Amino acid sequence: MHPSRYQRVKFGDSVLPKKKKQVNPIMLVVIGYLSLILLGSLLLYMPFSHNGYIPYIDLLFTSTSAVCVTGLSTINIGSSFTAIGDSILMVLMQAGGLGIMTISTFLILLAGMRPGFNHESVLLSSFTQEGNIDGKKILMAVLPFTFILEIIGAVFYFTQFKNLELGPRIFTAAFQAISSFCNVGFTLFPDSLMQFQFNPILNVTTCVLALAGGFGFLAVAELQYLFNFKSHTFRKMSLHTRVATGFTFIVILISILFFTVTEWNHGLEGLSFGQKLLSSSFMAFTSRTAGLNTIDVPSLCYGSLFFFVIIMFIGANPGSCGGGIKTTTAAVIFLLGFNRILGRKKTQVLGRSLPEETVDKAVRIFVVAIVMVTLATLVLLQTETPKSDNGFFLKVVFEVVSAYSTCGLSMGLTSDLSDLGRIVVCIVMFIGRMGPLFLISAVSKKNEIDTWYAEEDIMVG
Repeated sequence: MHPSRYQRVKFGDSVLPKKKKQVNPIMLVVIGYLSLILLGSLLLYMPFSHNGYIPYIDLLFTSTSAVCVTGLSTINIGSSFTAIGDSILMVLMQAGGLGIMTISTFLILLAGMRPGFNHESVLLSSFTQEGNIDGKKILMAVLPFTFILEIIGAVFYFTQFKNLELGPRIFTAAFQAISSFCNVGFTLFPDSLMQFQFNPILNVTTCVLALAGGFGFLAVAELQYLFNFKSHTFRKMSLHTRVATGFTFIVILISILFFTVTEWNHGLEGLSFGQKLLSSSFMAFTSRTAGLNTIDVPSLCYGSLFFFVIIMFIGANPGSCGGGIKTTTAAVIFLLGFNRILGRKKTQVLGRSLPEETVDKAVRIFVVAIVMVTLATLVLLQTETPKSDNGFFLKVVFEVVSAYSTCGLSMGLTSDLSDLGRIVVCIVMFIGRMGPLFLISAVSKKNEIDTWYAEEDIMVG
């Protein structure tokens, strides 16, 4: 037996080999993210990173928010950090957006080595459900797509930040491009992007970057090669891409319509039709998971805020920088209910039946997410003291869902959180970025034997 993989143990009078316990690759990912968060907080804690005294809990919160691509902040990002501190945040955002496995695989390939099977399998599961794709091909598609779009976005941002000097202008444009594409929600401006509410170029640039970063590699790759220029025909899309694309734009269109109607005589009052449409469209694109805003969020009516809670909870597409339970999960839950109402035993969509394993996974993700949001909400309702009872419950729910979906929008509660509340939100952000089922699989053991008990019915309904 190979000495590095087996240990010899006595069993009676004989000696039997005992296989060493293999390290769960998923646990390595969790440790990697935790290590990056801790390292980021320590670097931000260094005197050269921040201006004046900032409690470590705030720096840990900021690092967690950056790595988990959330965008919630207890401090003013633009004025609290030096250029070095902001640069550290950029690196944390980029690493969090691309993912630990992407970065580590790139470094392994850069060193001339080949990633192990478990390492590569976790990387593939982050971007696609196909198991026969080379990890190197994944990187050669993801990294250029990411960096090219961020560079183009930075150029457009640069043309709009005319009130800044050349150096800060370049840096701010690059910072904003990374933040928008990675769906982080951080800005170096004190009011997010509210001062650019009616700037069409900046609005469109942000929406395109946020949509691309939250669309998912698999869907983007298929859409990129949708049209065959040689045969002048369209290639057939997979069911995943059709569902993800369709549901994404359905959510966006409904959001634009709903937000325009509810805020027509409220948050959008006094604006022209074009300005109302531009503002509504921006919020519809970015409120799902990007966390950027051009309208003062706390001033919106309760109907709009609760609707934001719903679309934040849904989030972006799988295999993307965005969070939430994911659009395809929400679509499967809706299709499951719709098909059951029609009396169908199978979950059907677009002429196909979904595997029961996929439906089961969607239900588990949905249930665990509901439980997590509920528990975190209950904890914050106990730990936080409201300045006023006016809308406090909605503020807490909004904050928790925003943290879990890694969105970053807030009704103003973030900076008022207690130290315990900030820790709770950090945990929620981390779970939301990792995915609850991902974390469960990191510590659980696979049960190879399924057991069933005798059936007995109960009354329902």
